[in-house]
Amino acid sequence: MTSLAIADPAATHPPRSARGREWLLLVLVWAASGLYAASLLGRGWVPHDEGAIAQSAQRTLEGQMPHRDFNELYTGGLSYLNAVSFRLFGENLLAPRMVLYLFFLAWLPVVYQISRRFCSAAGAAALTLLAAVWSIPNYSAALPSWYNLFFATFGLAAVLRFLDTSRRRWLFVAGFCCGVSFLFKLSGIYLAAGVVLFLVFLEQDLGRDDPRGQRPQARLYSAFVVFGMSAFVFGIMLILRHHGRAVVLVEFMVPALSLAGLCILREFAGVPGPPARRFSTFFRLLLPFVLGAGFPILLFLIPYVRAGALTDFIGGVFILPGRRLDSASRRPVGFSLHMILTTVVVTGLMAAAYMNRLRARWVQVAVAVSLVTAFILSKTYPRVFVSLWAPLLLLIPLSTLAAVWILMNTRVPPLPRRQIMLLVSVTATCTLIQFPFSARIYFCYVAPLLALSLGALFSVPARVSRPVLGMLLAFYLAFAVFRVTPSFLHTMAYFYQPDPETEPLRLPRSGGLRVDRPRAIEYERLIPEIQAHAGRSDYIYAGPDCPEVYFLAGKRNPTRAMFEFLEDPGEQTVRVLRAIDTHQVEAVVLYSSPEFSGPLPPELLAALRERFPQAEMIGQFELRWLR
Repeated sequence: MTSLAIADPAATHPPRSARGREWLLLVLVWAASGLYAASLLGRGWVPHDEGAIAQSAQRTLEGQMPHRDFNELYTGGLSYLNAVSFRLFGENLLAPRMVLYLFFLAWLPVVYQISRRFCSAAGAAALTLLAAVWSIPNYSAALPSWYNLFFATFGLAAVLRFLDTSRRRWLFVAGFCCGVSFLFKLSGIYLAAGVVLFLVFLEQDLGRDDPRGQRPQARLYSAFVVFGMSAFVFGIMLILRHHGRAVVLVEFMVPALSLAGLCILREFAGVPGPPARRFSTFFRLLLPFVLGAGFPILLFLIPYVRAGALTDFIGGVFILPGRRLDSASRRPVGFSLHMILTTVVVTGLMAAAYMNRLRARWVQVAVAVSLVTAFILSKTYPRVFVSLWAPLLLLIPLSTLAAVWILMNTRVPPLPRRQIMLLVSVTATCTLIQFPFSARIYFCYVAPLLALSLGALFSVPARVSRPVLGMLLAFYLAFAVFRVTPSFLHTMAYFYQPDPETEPLRLPRSGGLRVDRPRAIEYERLIPEIQAHAGRSDYIYAGPDCPEVYFLAGKRNPTRAMFEFLEDPGEQTVRVLRAIDTHQVEAVVLYSSPEFSGPLPPELLAALRERFPQAEMIGQFELRWLR
């Protein structure tokens, strides 16, 4: 591929004498982060998450095809990867986490390498530690959103390398990362949206820097940009259309609107060049990225085409998620007065540090005392704990607005300008992974990208208030390690609690995961009872929404569904009873507290209780079996 003149000849690299120290620092950060994540790798579970991961991998390992033979929750790539983890580490719940951990270890040096573009070696190490503690240690289940984060970071590194070298093969690599991310989960398209948004910006930059003189503005291309940005904003509005609360619009709509508005304003400010040249430049940038994204997807689809299951894949990936969005959603937490005040204070400190206004020693001491006091109080007072979360949720829209202001009003050299736009664009689009299920853990899937974006923004001023920035960074690093991570998922948004996930789950296929004691007792009673009453059949029926029961019991699911809300409710009774008869099921498990699906239809419950008259209640499970 021919190159485009994009690389900045003024870009500098650390002298050779400093590289040894940097490598040592990277190894220390990598080892510390790896050890910290390893210590928490087997901690905590959400039973239905683990069940869906394990059952999908198990069925794939048996030769079943996601979407064709069972209702795959995601695109399908994760099921194949987790099937490989079973081959490597055994069929247990810890195996997929071990593969996730290997990806985490590979991801850390990439985070450091990106951070090093904007920070000193020590600053890059601190940002890498911050990214690490806000990632998988908080919830180590091998969910696809973690892989979306990893491949978004890999894709960013590839585009940044393209900016260094002007070699379009790096855009192909970035597209490849995007395609692989999509194969883990549909939300991988957010990376693509962010990169394409950046390419629009980059083409404008190239037009402004064109040495061939000022030519008339390309009105046709300008109309193309306006149409593209309008379509981008409209697409996000469609995603958010059923959740029009102010907090949703601020968190998810403001970043998109501000970046689209930036591209439109730059266009009307005048970008010289004839339409043909501008279209040529843009599509020369876009084409390798698109080819790279399509390559892994097309390879993945070959077995579906050969099996005549392409329509099953399309329905499972693009149609079935509509039901998931309707049933498995959680609105973002609104902002009370004390949360707004905390956000104003933290963002005010960051703005003052950016402008180097906090140089007085007494001010810095006051900031340190305030942060230490808030950290201590957050252990006891839930209102303080929640308030310290609040700034994090608004930092993405606020940092996006700040980036737009900087790019419009500050003379930033070409390479840093483009790097800032790239990082902010990808962060602004990837934040949509928090929607529609806006549980606090979903912030962790994008938090490392936010850290990188902030690192890029704070590299613009010649001088910043480093002590205040260092205190804020240390505070939120400690807040993650000592407050957020121990609290685990269900209280993460509300109050601190000592780690409840301390009891090893003593079942052969559990992998020794540490869970809360009541759940450990419940499942350690339930699983042996199922095995005792299931008879000679390889199948049981368990529902609604308890796929972990199948895997832990070593039994197969006679239906396509792991979550009942993904099936047609009109035929559920007939479908389940037919599957039970076909596979000669001798025991069923009825779960009383499904998180997503509603209770089983009354006629199905009645039929199951009639067919399986013997019963025992074990916690929230009703186990029934034949005479």
